[in-house]
This record gives sequence, C-alpha cells and structure tokens, in this order.
Amino acid sequence: MTAAKRAGEGSLREKALKGGMFLAGRQILGIGLRLIAVFVITRIIGPYEYGLFAACMGIFLYLQSFGTWGIDVYLLRKPEDLSKEELNQGFTLLLAIGLVFGCLMYGFRGALAAAVKMPAVKPMFGVLALSVPCALIYLPAMVQLDRALDFRRVAINEFVSQTFQYVVAVPLALAGGGAWSLVLGLVASNLCLCVLTYQAAGLRPRLHWNRALVRQMLGYGLGYSSSIWVWQLRSLVNPILVGRLAGAEAVGYVGLAIRICEVLSFVRSAAWRIAMAALAKLGNDTDRLRQSITEGMRLQTLAVGLPLAGFAIIAPYTIAHAFGTRWEPAIRVYPFIALSYFASSVFNLHSSVLYLLKRNWSVTAFHAVHVFLIAGSAVLLVPRMGILGYGWGEVVALASYVVLHYFVQHEIGSPSYRIGAIWCGAATCVFILTALGTPAVYLAPLVLLFPLLFPEERSSLHGYAQILLSRTGA
Repeated sequence: MTAAKRAGEGSLREKALKGGMFLAGRQILGIGLRLIAVFVITRIIGPYEYGLFAACMGIFLYLQSFGTWGIDVYLLRKPEDLSKEELNQGFTLLLAIGLVFGCLMYGFRGALAAAVKMPAVKPMFGVLALSVPCALIYLPAMVQLDRALDFRRVAINEFVSQTFQYVVAVPLALAGGGAWSLVLGLVASNLCLCVLTYQAAGLRPRLHWNRALVRQMLGYGLGYSSSIWVWQLRSLVNPILVGRLAGAEAVGYVGLAIRICEVLSFVRSAAWRIAMAALAKLGNDTDRLRQSITEGMRLQTLAVGLPLAGFAIIAPYTIAHAFGTRWEPAIRVYPFIALSYFASSVFNLHSSVLYLLKRNWSVTAFHAVHVFLIAGSAVLLVPRMGILGYGWGEVVALASYVVLHYFVQHEIGSPSYRIGAIWCGAATCVFILTALGTPAVYLAPLVLLFPLLFPEERSSLHGYAQILLSRTGA
C-alpha cells in the first residue's frame, strides 16, 4: 500500500469517525430529550392512545421507505460528483412519488384503519398523508451533506427538528390531544427537517425530467429498494398482526418497547449512514471491507449492547414510575425486542457491504427469511401468549442472521466475531435473565460487569469513550 493510499485511508477513516461521533453526539443529546418527551406523553395519553399512534406510525414509515425507491442511495453511491441535473431529477422523482403515495394514503385511509381494526385512526392517516411528500423530497439535500461527510450539520438539523416535534407534541398531549399530539408533532418535524436540510445544503430544487436519467435511477433503485421494502414489512407486524390479534393497547405496549430500543440503539442508525457514505470509497478491497465489518461489530457491541442491556436491568424499577403502572406489560416484552435490536446492530455492516458489492438480492433473501420468521411466529404465538408472542417472534427471527453471514462469507470471507464475543455474550445473557424475571434478574448487573475483569475489554471500552468524548466535544 502506497503512502498516499495509507494517508487517504486514514483521512477517510478519521473524517468518517469524526462525522459519526457528531451524529452520535446529537443522538446522545437527543436521548435525554426523547426520553423525557416520551415519558411525559405516554404517561398522559396511556397505552390505548399510544397504540393508535404506533399503528399509524408503522404504516407511515413503511410507505416512506417504499417511496424512496433507492433514489437517495443512487445519488449517495455515485462515484463522480453529483450534477445539478441529477439532484433536480432526484427531487422531481421523489416529489412525484410523494404526491402519489400521499394521495393513495388519503384515499385508502378507511381501508388502512380497517386493516388494523382501529376506526379511530382513519382521520390520522389523512393528516399523515399530507406530510408524505416532505418525508421524501428532503433526501437529495441530505445526500449532498452525507457525501461531503458533513455530519455535523446533519446532526444539528435532526436535533432541531426533533426538538420541534416535541415542542408541538407535549403541549397538545397536556391539553388532552391523545394520539393526535404525536401525529401532529411528527408532521411538524418532517416539515422542519425538510426546510433545514435544504438550507444547510444550499440547494434550490427545480423540476427536471430526463427520461434516460429517470430509467437509470429507477432501475438502480428497484434492485436496492426491493430488499428495503421486504425488511420494512417487519414494521407492519405490530400494527397489523398484533393490532388485529390483540388490540390497540397491545400495539401500544410493543410500540413503547420498540421506541425505547430505537432511542437507546442510536449508534446503529448513525453507523449505517456513515457506512453508506464511507464504504463506497473503499472499492472492492475484500480485506479492508472485512476489517471494517470486524471493527464495526465491536463498536456496535459496546455502543448498542451496553445501553440496551443497562436499561433492561433498570426497566422493572423505572417504567412503572416514569410511564405509570399502566405500562408495566411493556417491561415483559422489552428484553425480547432489545435482543433483536442488538443483533441487528451487530450485523449492521454486513448488509452495508453486500449493498456496496451490488449483492442486493442476497440482502433481499435475508430480509425475506427474517420477515417470514417474525410474522409467522407472531401469527401463531400472539393469540396464545399476547405481546410475549411478538417477543418470541423476534427471538425466532434471529435465526435469519445465519443466512446473512453465509452471503458475506461467500463474498469477502468471514469477519472475526471473536473480539466482540465477551461483551456480546454478556449483553445477551442480561436480556435472557431480565426476561426470566425474579430472581434471575438480580444476577444481570454482575453479568454485565463481567467483561471488565479482562484488561483488553477495559481498554477497548475506555478507548471508545475517549473517542466519543473528544469528538463530540470538538
């Protein structure tokens, strides 16, 4: 490897890491904001109203992910600099898709409400339909910032829009708005993020149509998006299957546990976005790609496993006080969902590398197996076990990661699972012990501290903490 190449690789790694720490720093600041807001809102509106919102949110997010059609990824991965024509074409396509999907969501809002067996959500779907275009058209500007690895500006924009969401939602919840408080807060946040992102990127979008470019974007996006469409089907399991089989309150319990996991596993989404922007610069160097997965797994094991496992230990003592006694059933399902999020974070970069190598259909196959396992298990178990049936469905779906490992091993060889095995094993044991309840849960803190007996693990934890503190303080 030449000196220039080593310097370039080090510069890319440093820039990506610094940008990632800005995203993580924003997420850390956002954790406090989101947890406080979630505590306040859910305690006021209760499981039933939150279940209505969770049902709407699950379907909305699926339509949003479907509507991107991989256009953002096409723009993000293009090796050459993006032209104004390409950015405007992406904006035009996303605007058209957003308008079509928004109209469809509005027109079929009654059918969607019937699908989840919750008539009260029909007008909520109508309002959410209005924000579908905004949830899509911000992507070209976001891509512009991501390609420049300007994650500092991305982090600021996301934090401001998230703050605005709860500035709207909390007063409405206190005023008795119920699920509407969260729906309107989400709409406000999407609009705010769209405006801020275009301002930060300095883009002034224009309508543009080039048939050859449209075919190129949509053709590329189909291969990529098909895997995302399949994966996002798992977001429909709670609103549709749990909603129909166990009711709105059950959707609320599962939705709250999912929301807490999303807040605590903040590094997972940051790592995926950095990987999409940075891994493309590594080319097809299998050794470097394999090393990237190995390093990424260790970081994810620490940065995602510790918060999720730590909350699993304190959840029995905090949820009832923070959210109210009505939310105690969420404690029982949280360890199962946390284990699923933890596994997803550990294997996060596996999928990113397969996308980079244009093995989109391999990722689609993995996603199909995963969704089949969780949905099939939920259909069988929720009628018998309630929300715990959904939790066991998450556990059964972990078997799908064997498929993902097989595809990665076939392409670049097997990454090393050894270096993160101790922390991974400790976090997994904590989830198992907390799921078993008393008295097993009392052993969980000791298990989580067990890796600290090893000097190498103490050193790695200290090193990541120093990186995080120094970069977020920069």
